[in-house]
Parts: sequence; C-alpha cells; structure tokens
Amino acid sequence: MFDCRRGAGAPSAIFVMAPVASRCCVAAKWARQPRLSNIVYGMIDIYYVLIMELRHLRYFVRVAEDLHFARAAKHLGISQPPLSQQIRALEDELQVRLLDRTSRSVALTPAGKLFLEAARATLRQAEHAMAVARGAARGELGELAIGFNASAPFIPEIARAIAEFRRLYPDVKLVLREASGRAQVEDIDDRVLDIGFMRSRARPVLPRDLVAQPFLRERLFVGVPPDHPLAAKETVDLVDLTGEPMVFYSTERSLFTGELMALMRERGVEPNVAQVASDVSTLFGLAAAGIGVMVLAESLCNLQSAALAYRPLTGVTMMLWLVHHVSDLTLPCRHFLEVLTRPAGAMEA
Repeated sequence: MFDCRRGAGAPSAIFVMAPVASRCCVAAKWARQPRLSNIVYGMIDIYYVLIMELRHLRYFVRVAEDLHFARAAKHLGISQPPLSQQIRALEDELQVRLLDRTSRSVALTPAGKLFLEAARATLRQAEHAMAVARGAARGELGELAIGFNASAPFIPEIARAIAEFRRLYPDVKLVLREASGRAQVEDIDDRVLDIGFMRSRARPVLPRDLVAQPFLRERLFVGVPPDHPLAAKETVDLVDLTGEPMVFYSTERSLFTGELMALMRERGVEPNVAQVASDVSTLFGLAAAGIGVMVLAESLCNLQSAALAYRPLTGVTMMLWLVHHVSDLTLPCRHFLEVLTRPAGAMEA
C-alpha cells in the first residue's frame, strides 16, 4: 500500500508491504533459482506483495493526464462509472483526496500531483521488472559460462556458435574460461560452468549427473621449423618421434598431454620431454625456436607461422567432447546447445 496519510512524526509517503501467503510462496519458489535468477525474480516479488494493484495506478495516471473521466475511460477501454469507482476506492484506501472534481472540471490536488510522480515511477519500474521476467523466462537474460581447452576457440564450429549466440542473445552475459579437463568437470558439477569442451581419446569418466557428447574428431599434427627433417615428410608416424626432443603443454592445464604421452607409449615411443609450457603461445614459440617437436590438434594449425611447418600424424585422432549436466540446464545453456548443433548454413540464414 502506498500510504500518504500525514500525522505527527509520520513520513509523508511510504510503501507498506503486507503479508500475502500465496504470493510469498511464489517468492520462495523463485528464491531457489540459481545465480542471476535470484536477483531477477527478487525484483519481481516486490510487485507481487504490494496490496495496491498496478491497475489502480494506471487508472489514476490516465485520469490525471486527461483531467477528464470520460476521455480517460475511453483510452482505458472501460466505462466511466467503474473508473470513477476505482479512483474513489483508491482515495479511500489512501485516505487522501487526489482529485478535485466539479461538474465541469477535474484537477489534481497538491497530494495528487506528488502521487502522480510516484505512480509514474512505480509503473516504469513495474514494466521494467515484467520485461526482465519475460526475458528471463525466454532465456534472453542471465549468464552462460563455458569452459574450454586451449584449441577450442580456434575450431570454426565453436567460434561460429559463440558469435551466433551473442547475436541472438546479446543480453546474456557470456563467460569463457580456459581450464583443464579435471577442473572443468568439477566446475560443471558444481554449476560454476554450464558447458565444457574436453579433448580425450575415450569418453571422459564423469559424475553421474554429467554427460559427455562426442562433438568433433580431429587429426593430430606435428609442428616443427621448416628446416627440420620431419618437415620434409608428407606425413609423420609416431615412431618417427623416437628420441626427438619434444615440447608439451602442461599436464596440469590439459588432459591432451597425458593422452598423447599414453598414446606414444602404446606405440613403443617414450616421450623425450625437452620443455613444458603453461600457455599456448609459449608452446608455439618453443617449437619455432627448435627447442622440440610440438604435437597439436588440427584446429591449432589455424595459427599460421612462417617459423613452423605442420605435418599430419598418420592414423592418430583425438575426440573433442561436449560436457554438461544431464538435466536442469539453464535456458541460456539450452539455447547455446541448439545453436552449437545447428548446421552452419542454417546459422548464416
């Protein structure tokens, strides 16, 4: 209730929240929504528990702007008697006269002028809250957190999906975080991340609430300086790496390195670790400087360099997995998955 009653020591205008059991149950329901939704739905709950209905404010504002009950009723699409009754009921509830009426004119009282400003502000806030609610319900607001490995941003399908998602849902906050496979699994399980991209030969072992979907199988390449003997080959076999100094991405940052070393040992090749890098740019720099041979996923070959030559490894591939919760996905997450699995031609159309 908006209370304009004046008295000794009483404020001139205050909002009074009244307990409404059914609406409080709705508020409690939304309070359980995750992350940004708490704020969104909390804003809307303010309007759920107000005694005064927004309809009364709209009626009053219309009359105050037209200063004519018949015209205001026509604009509102109702007859004049109910409109007059609603305004009178509003004044009775507030115990304040908002309008001075005569047979020929309608004018705002001093209290009515102040109340008009407050009513307009409240309606604007209510409209914004309802727009936020509708946007949230359509998955057009909120946050989407994606975990990825070092090569994921260079995969055209992923880059296109992210660009298309940003175009379709510009008000969704997009959080992209590079993390190791193990860290991604923990963060997805804890709902810090919504989706993760992980590279491994076999399906990752995951908690029961998570699922790994095969997304893309890629060939592996070696990266060496153009004058390196392996650069003279059209293709390279893993056995050709026997005794070769090699540079690797840190196993703490990527599951790929551990998978690659295991694959080499299966083929009878013991990795000769010359240097370990903690970021991709350093890895490429070490390989270009001739410190050691680099093995990389095909998508990273998009990082062209005159100081490196790329040659495919024979019969060696690695799967990129898409990891997310089995159920209870947020709407932004569902929308991204739809965009990600949409054919490229459909995106451009």
